[in-house]
Amino acid sequence: MTWFNTNALHNLLNTLIAIICGGALAGFDWTMFGVSDRTALQISGAIALAKIIINAVRDGPAGMVAPPPPAEEQ
Repeated sequence: MTWFNTNALHNLLNTLIAIICGGALAGFDWTMFGVSDRTALQISGAIALAKIIINAVRDGPAGMVAPPPPAEEQ
């Protein structure tokens, strides 16, 4: 799967965080899935932490604060 890279993984994780946090903070009833609001927010926090760890491994600490490279024109 050449299309699935770390950028695609970050986009997927961002979508999961938005769904979980958005639902938990808007009062969505997570109990039908056996999960409390508090647990849903903890899950989204763990996903966000995974994103930070992926960045740290992929780019290193210096790469995480470096300016992004210019976008390629197509």
